[in-house]
Amino acid sequence: MKLCFRLLSIHQKKKMSNKGFKRIPSRRKSSNHRPNPTKIYIPLDLQISTLLRLPVKSLHRFQCVSKVWSSIITSRDFRNKHFNIAASSSPPPLLITFKDFYDKKLLLVMLRNPNASSSSRVPYTDLSLLKVYGKMVNNTAWGLISLRIGVNEGICNPSTRLLDIFPQQKYKIIAEFGPPPKYCFGYDPVEDQYKVLAVDQLFWRAEHKVLVVGGEGGWRDISCAVSQHWAHTSGLYMNGFIYYGAVCQPMLISSPEDSIIVCFNVKLETFNIIKVPSKVVPDGSVNMWVDTPYQFTDKILINYGGRIGVVENPREGRFRVWVVEDAEKEEWSMNTYHLPQSAAGLNFKVMETFHNGEICMVSKVLSDPFSLFYYNLKTKSMRSVVIEGLPISKLEQVVTVSDHYENFTSL
Repeated sequence: MKLCFRLLSIHQKKKMSNKGFKRIPSRRKSSNHRPNPTKIYIPLDLQISTLLRLPVKSLHRFQCVSKVWSSIITSRDFRNKHFNIAASSSPPPLLITFKDFYDKKLLLVMLRNPNASSSSRVPYTDLSLLKVYGKMVNNTAWGLISLRIGVNEGICNPSTRLLDIFPQQKYKIIAEFGPPPKYCFGYDPVEDQYKVLAVDQLFWRAEHKVLVVGGEGGWRDISCAVSQHWAHTSGLYMNGFIYYGAVCQPMLISSPEDSIIVCFNVKLETFNIIKVPSKVVPDGSVNMWVDTPYQFTDKILINYGGRIGVVENPREGRFRVWVVEDAEKEEWSMNTYHLPQSAAGLNFKVMETFHNGEICMVSKVLSDPFSLFYYNLKTKSMRSVVIEGLPISKLEQVVTVSDHYENFTSL
């Protein structure tokens, strides 16, 4: 029976071949004809070191390359290492913030830091966020900008072009009118958290609040163990603390003895005060920060080589710099600096101090081309940096000039 079946099969094959059917040879994979491609192995530490050298714009795109790269780039350790590398660059680029005439947007301009001994001309890069209806910048820290957007507050990351708008605060005591809170922005390096402090400017209410950027809790009430106070200056973030100039009495009855600098611990969320000795308060002034009540301050706080410094806008071709030498002993120093004759007639506004001991100033009246002026506190000399091509006719004023560090933080 088996023999018959085999003969039948042979007969059927011959019959099919006679009809023109051809046998298709089997396609066996042969290692001789098609070799397997060799896989290239790149060590993980080499991948990380390569990614750390890339700018934030590239990292933002490369998250989509693989799950491994996405987990590396979004990790806290990688983000902090990348920021430290950017912060150690010498010198960091500058970020200049302008406000337009229509109060509809903030013009963000980044340029190479003109770290030169003489005057120079530099190009710029436009980083404007066209839909940011910013009215004012509160302060900057770690490459992020705290700003007011309409009636709300928010954080902007110029490196990623991302914006986070915060919810409005809810107070236990509702006031029909009064000044808005003074907002200050800082960073807690221990918990890796960015926080915004809202200092209540209603002296009789004093409901201060804090918000963790990216957190789910919203605004929280915080107690202030120090005396009630009224904030005058913008916040200065330095080494885990936020500093701002204030007075510990209502405006109409404040005196030189009421002048203080408030120190806010970003991690512990506690307040401390640095007393301003009355002897360093300018003669004839209501307090350290203003000459008359309800006047906007002409002073800013600066990082003076790791110490707190106070700088005033130049008047009549000169300006003063105060430095807190020993806060506990209330020891302060004060020096007066004179502008060169060529700049003595200009109406300057002090912006910020930089690592090489220079004070940056801008003219309150914008000119085309726009210029930055640097006064060196050591050599007592001045230089200018011209930035050509800015749309000066559409701008109202300069808001901030600060060092810019690339930050990959997601808001």
